[in-house]
Amino acid sequence: MKKLIITPNEIQEIDLTANEIKQAENNDIDFALILEQEEIKKAQEKARKESAIAKLKALGLTEEEVKSIL
Repeated sequence: MKKLIITPNEIQEIDLTANEIKQAENNDIDFALILEQEEIKKAQEKARKESAIAKLKALGLTEEEVKSIL
């Protein structure tokens, strides 16, 4: 892996050290976990909303009434 160092006078391409490579890999893993957690939260929120809508309809509310509540 390489990194670019850009200055007004030049662009340098430098090899990453073993520590920098390890940190980049750890960052990638952390980012993937964060994305996964966000997707889980979105799915849970969607499921809760669908459940709430179904319960409101089961109580006899019309589609328009449910939409006006949400």
